[in-house]
Amino acid sequence: QGLRVCPGPQSPSNRGSTAGERARSPAMSRYLEYSDPKAHLGHVARTFKDPPKARLPVFLVGPEAEFKGYLTNGEYRGGSRVCGGGRFVTGQLWPNSISTVFMTVVPGACYFAFILPQILDPDEMLFGSFLGASQTVLAGVILIFFTLASCTNPGIVPRNASIPKELVPNYLGPDGQPLGRFLRINGIHVKQKFCATCNIFRPPRSKHCSSCDNCVLRFDHHCAWLGNCIGLHNYRYFVFLIYCSTVFLIECIYVVDRIVRNVSLSTYGPDAGTIEWCLTLVQTPNLVGFLMYCIVLVVAVLLLSIYHTVIVLQNLTTNEHVRNYYRENPFDFGPPRNCLQIYWYPERVLAEGEDRVEADYGPHPSISDDESDRGDLGAR
Repeated sequence: QGLRVCPGPQSPSNRGSTAGERARSPAMSRYLEYSDPKAHLGHVARTFKDPPKARLPVFLVGPEAEFKGYLTNGEYRGGSRVCGGGRFVTGQLWPNSISTVFMTVVPGACYFAFILPQILDPDEMLFGSFLGASQTVLAGVILIFFTLASCTNPGIVPRNASIPKELVPNYLGPDGQPLGRFLRINGIHVKQKFCATCNIFRPPRSKHCSSCDNCVLRFDHHCAWLGNCIGLHNYRYFVFLIYCSTVFLIECIYVVDRIVRNVSLSTYGPDAGTIEWCLTLVQTPNLVGFLMYCIVLVVAVLLLSIYHTVIVLQNLTTNEHVRNYYRENPFDFGPPRNCLQIYWYPERVLAEGEDRVEADYGPHPSISDDESDRGDLGAR
């Protein structure tokens, strides 16, 4: 949740940032700057005037040094399997990922082998028609995005071995754990919790996934079908996966309809209608089963596609939307900028403007105690 605040007068200690403070930090490390335990509202710990430098996808160039060191030097303590220098992460391969592959690749192979050829000319290759070519390309793209979404490092945040010394003993609660604090982002206060497992203040929009036992940057959700978290690094691939799957399944339903319609016309003549179509369909159990399979899947992925389109336009994650974190979303800069940030510049914490790292360890006067105890990133 957030409450709009007016920026207060700038204290002498905050006027002007040093060259080092204004310099660009590495792309994904900008998120970690917001976890600085030394940050206070009375003192701007760091200010970044320029957006972080864009990076190629993590599956190509690997994570930044700070993340890579944690993942590859024997320090990693999460529940996922890490390989490729931190590029790739797998969670629950069995039964999650493997069963999903089996339930999609096997029907897909049968479709290309036995169903799609029925609407093609006997000597026509798949790429000889628009429908065959588009479905072949879509199938390849779906496999690529499925692999990237399920195996790309979603944005695992490095852990600390112990509670940061800056928090001991002044900011510890009765249970010995650091108290939560409030970040001021884009003029709005949002609650920031301390992760007792990772010994860090969670970066903005991050969450600790109980399934993978990792704090994940810009956590969206844990996808049981992919066996991996969906976060900063692989969210784009997940969205493109469901978009492409929706189009592919709609085309599959169209192909089945054409096959049944052609058989119906050849059997009952040019006057064949809906009843004849249904009679023809029930006489081909394999098409009935495949059609029902496609309808169930297309409803699911179509609804997912619509849902993620809506939350992307608002610059929300699934986790934030479901929990209703914000009264006013500090990350929402309008649909065009939101889409540009999420799909093209995911390394940016904010779609535009400077990053000011400042926090308040005491309750904000305008937020009640009852409200500040709910949610992970925002008080409600």
